Amino acid sequence: MDERYVLAQDLARRAGALALDYFRNRARLTVELKGPQDFVSRADRDVEALLRREIAAAFPGDRFLGEETAASFEGLIDACWVVDPIDGTHNFLRGVPYWNVAIAYVERGLARVGIVFDPVSGELYHAMRGGGAWCDDASGRSRLQVAGTSALAGAYIALGHHDRAPSAEYLEIRRRMMAAGVAMRNFGSGALQLAHVAQGRLDGFIELSLSIWDAIGGLLLVEEAGGYVAPFAPPTATAKAACLACAPGIAQRLEELVRG
Repeated sequence: MDERYVLAQDLARRAGALALDYFRNRARLTVELKGPQDFVSRADRDVEALLRREIAAAFPGDRFLGEETAASFEGLIDACWVVDPIDGTHNFLRGVPYWNVAIAYVERGLARVGIVFDPVSGELYHAMRGGGAWCDDASGRSRLQVAGTSALAGAYIALGHHDRAPSAEYLEIRRRMMAAGVAMRNFGSGALQLAHVAQGRLDGFIELSLSIWDAIGGLLLVEEAGGYVAPFAPPTATAKAACLACAPGIAQRLEELVRG
């Protein structure tokens, strides 16, 4: 596992460098429309191809589940790398510097290694189960610790959603959060928002329908940083599930608020 942990950190930086080059030269990107407000670029495919190639070379027996190739994945998510080459594609294509490369190594559906790399800031968030959560940046390495927030009033919560269709459930949760005095944001990148929960920049993150490659590594970061993580178990590799992670002091109240 140590070897996979080291590899994942190295690959995140290399994949991030490739993605950052595309980001800085995005005017020349070839962009394909994949659905209403859902774009995938050549950068996505190239970054995922780099990750797949290097993982296969280092650990040929491991499985690989990537966002861009998930439709062809079959079987259990076990001894499997789960990656999102560019999480926050809309931000990426619009020039908004809030996106990341997300990598996890999963055994029997449980993340053992989780990496979230923010190439723009140079912040590398990483964790191995049982070893704490950490952030490497220009000033060195620091241990992550979730916020000590204990009240919903004034809590800083990211409430994620997709834009494909209106959701009455989402709107009702938003109404209840406003009534509780919660400060809400949505920065458009699930994995990076989870990393920021682990770091204490955010008090919590909620999304009602999230893919495994956007969530599983970031959830490990929150766990290892002392945070609360609700059960997250999509029934299949390509299914979505509700995701909730937060400071432990607001976990019960936040779950009650989401349930209504």
